[in-house]
Amino acid sequence: MHLGNGRKRILVVGNGAIGLAKAGERFINDHTGQLLLELGERGFVPTYIAPGTTYDTNSNLLNFELVRHGIDSIALDIGSKTAAFRSLPVMLLAVIRAAHVYIFFPGTLGALVTLFCRLMRKPYGLYVRGSKYGHGHFGRSALKSASFILTVSPSITEEQRAYCPNVATIRPMLAIDLSDKMVRQKMRSLPDRWKLLFVGNLSVDKGIRELMVAARTLHDKGFPFHLKLVGGGVLYDELSSDLEADILASHVEFTGLVSDREFLMREYEQADIFVLPTYHEGFPRVLYEAMIKGLTIVTTMVGGIPGRMVHRHNCVAIPVKDAAAIVEAIELIASDPALLFDVGRRGQETVLDVLENNRSHCELIVEH
Repeated sequence: MHLGNGRKRILVVGNGAIGLAKAGERFINDHTGQLLLELGERGFVPTYIAPGTTYDTNSNLLNFELVRHGIDSIALDIGSKTAAFRSLPVMLLAVIRAAHVYIFFPGTLGALVTLFCRLMRKPYGLYVRGSKYGHGHFGRSALKSASFILTVSPSITEEQRAYCPNVATIRPMLAIDLSDKMVRQKMRSLPDRWKLLFVGNLSVDKGIRELMVAARTLHDKGFPFHLKLVGGGVLYDELSSDLEADILASHVEFTGLVSDREFLMREYEQADIFVLPTYHEGFPRVLYEAMIKGLTIVTTMVGGIPGRMVHRHNCVAIPVKDAAAIVEAIELIASDPALLFDVGRRGQETVLDVLENNRSHCELIVEH
């Protein structure tokens, strides 16, 4: 739908949530919010639609306020089957009003919107981030019917070509640039305590349980370390409370949600090893953030991660749900300063190449 002056409505369908605060604010992920702002600058009028949830600063990473930025949004009530059913006409009207539809995929809401688009013969684009995108006939049909697909990793891009010929890899939606590059020096002596870092949502599928088991094993073996976990999440209250009376209290620190970019960047700069034992991903932004700081990475190879990360080249790879492997990887890196330096340096080369040679998310949406 044209709004005059060449401006068109674009419906952006999220697969996260809109955090609803008591004062009327509406919060979403900052990177998605920045995309909506960029679309507005390119002549679109974006509407963001996603399920609504109660805003809680300790249990999510939603820090972009939609109302303050003048961005239209639809927060769906799907708290019950009746409420979800009543939301269907709202979704349908939003699709009808939009000139363009762009869907974060997979997700239940996104799947329903693809169905509406196909019934109305309205073109849509998909943003595929993870590995759970083609499960079942319905998911594959949604991919095959898309006008274009954008992804976060070269490996996911290649997989998507089986469904759609018009596929591209975006430059990550990151709050970092070339000026954030940190040049690390080779260690001349081993540290008194190895500084380990995790950044992200404290949830089971991020491998937090395994990471805490690994921390206990390292402590029992007398390995000198300090583990800092940066982020909120469903496990934050439980783990931080349990830690108070735990022998690990002097070795493990929970910071909670960190919204200040400079503070977060300093955490990467001060760390020695970054650990991400996640179960599934697209390609996590935290790996790019760690790499720009030349930080040595221990990570599982799930989703789109193998599209950029290579074991013993720019990371040390570990299996999923394997606390013992986390311990072994940390001990390996700590025993080999050359490996520590080389893996960090090549990781930085990886992210610099991504930043310099990939087109932005917004640019590719506008092009398609």
